[in-house]
Amino acid sequence: MDDLVADEPASKELPSRPVKCPACGRRKGALIAYGMPMPDDWPELEKKMAAGAVVLGGCCITGEDPEYKCTACDHKWGRAQLD
Repeated sequence: MDDLVADEPASKELPSRPVKCPACGRRKGALIAYGMPMPDDWPELEKKMAAGAVVLGGCCITGEDPEYKCTACDHKWGRAQLD
């Protein structure tokens, strides 16, 4: 997952580190986590948010939501996979 780009499918597991942004090239791309996290998931989620690998995207999901957001340039890309 070192050079994950927009056209690669997302893993169901949350990434542990940021991915490369296709717009600015910096490794500041965070997976956008949508929905309401379960209480048991908070410890892992907070750890990955602190590492810059995940950002919260809110609970309103439209089906047209981006999968990643660069925390350096705010570029959003990819398509969130809805299960």
